[in-house]
Amino acid sequence: MKILIASDSYKGSLSSLEVSKSIQKGFKEVFEDVSFKTLSMADGGEGTTQAIVESLNGQYITIDCHNALQEPIQASYGITSQGAIIEMASASGLPLVKEKKIREANTKGTGELIKDALDRHCQKIYLGIGGSATNDGGIGMAHHLGIRFLDKNHQVLEPIPENLPFIEDIDTHQLDSRIKDTQIIVMCDVTNPLCGKTGASTIYGPQKGANEKDIQFLDQGLKHLVEICIKKGYQDYSEEAGSGAAGGLGFSLMTFLNAKLQSGIETVLDVVHFDEYVKDCDLVISGEGRIDHQSMYGKVPTGVSQRAKKYGVDTVCIVGSIGENVGDIYDCITTIESCIDHCCPLEEALENAGENVYKAAFRLARSIQLGQKMRH
Repeated sequence: MKILIASDSYKGSLSSLEVSKSIQKGFKEVFEDVSFKTLSMADGGEGTTQAIVESLNGQYITIDCHNALQEPIQASYGITSQGAIIEMASASGLPLVKEKKIREANTKGTGELIKDALDRHCQKIYLGIGGSATNDGGIGMAHHLGIRFLDKNHQVLEPIPENLPFIEDIDTHQLDSRIKDTQIIVMCDVTNPLCGKTGASTIYGPQKGANEKDIQFLDQGLKHLVEICIKKGYQDYSEEAGSGAAGGLGFSLMTFLNAKLQSGIETVLDVVHFDEYVKDCDLVISGEGRIDHQSMYGKVPTGVSQRAKKYGVDTVCIVGSIGENVGDIYDCITTIESCIDHCCPLEEALENAGENVYKAAFRLARSIQLGQKMRH
């Protein structure tokens, strides 16, 4: 039996590789003649860099840069045979700031990571844009790469949300010339437009510290940015799905860097060459910390199973826990095995996660063995 293990990490307890090792241990106790291939998986959000670096034997790069409030930090990204793998949250993420100052927070740190990848001659950059602390429309990132946002007196503005209403011109003469030769692929499953009732400020502003007054101010500021971009001859991406991701970073990446927004899980599957691995497999085992109705929308198990299904390969899942309303998931996933086999506190489940995955894999393997016997 040839098995491909393509699991997400279990947030807070196990990495994808650790999940794989426990699954292999459980299956080997039941099947003597079994071989495994492992691909670490993620959906474009937290853990994507680690998953792709592990799957492609890449390397980590750590640089000095700045968080969303311009405090010095260190952030890491990956370089692989497929290009640079960057999570914007590693520099501009919400957990990296002690205070939520939404009118000051910007994406300069993300620009610093992109520039470092350019300095290392990466001509393809994969950028995950979840978990941001920012609502600056991406002007901090754009500024660091050479774009200048000018006021009515042609003075350069500090690229923070507070200054969005004062932008009257955009100077691109100093934009890093390497951008035009670089393919930037944005991993994004958020479908929000830039402005309005479902836009960046209204939907995601509150979790970043915005009150009602801030939300109105920021939304108007982003609308003003769009107006100036249109005046300068840029295509209007403000209504595109994902333009509101990461506080409008999606809009800026499309507008100024000609970036392409794609599904996170689909992009990861392509980058790690999932199709090549699944073609000659008998079974795929996927999983995540908790599977529920939201897992149907861009998460690892359903993304993996839908891709495997194209090749006639069934997918089974081992998960930390099973939530409510998972019925539709069985349309693409053959069966789901929960790690938890008895009532226990969450802390205990997390502490024994590796052992729990091993036991779940053993139970699943026994069920498969029974199915084989019944078939004969």
